[in-house]
Amino acid sequence: MNISEAIKRLMKENGVTQTSMAQAIGKKRPNDVSARLNSKNLTFNNAIEMLSVMGYEVVIQKRTAGVRGKDQIVIERSE
Repeated sequence: MNISEAIKRLMKENGVTQTSMAQAIGKKRPNDVSARLNSKNLTFNNAIEMLSVMGYEVVIQKRTAGVRGKDQIVIERSE
C-alpha cells in the first residue's frame, strides 16, 4: 500500500472527511486534500501532517518478516 492509500483508508476508518481534514491542516477547500491524496508525489511532510491530525505517527524500524499487527500498515514505494 502506498502512503496516499494508507491515509485514505485511515480517514475512512476514522470518519475524517476531506472537509474536516482540510480545516485541520489549514486549507480552505476539500479539493486541496483530494489533490494531495491523488498526487503521484505526496511529500513526506504533507503525509506526516495529515497523519498527525488523525493521531498517528510515523515509525521507522528494521524490516522484519512475518505478520504485522492489525493496526500496522506497511508503506511501499509507488511506481
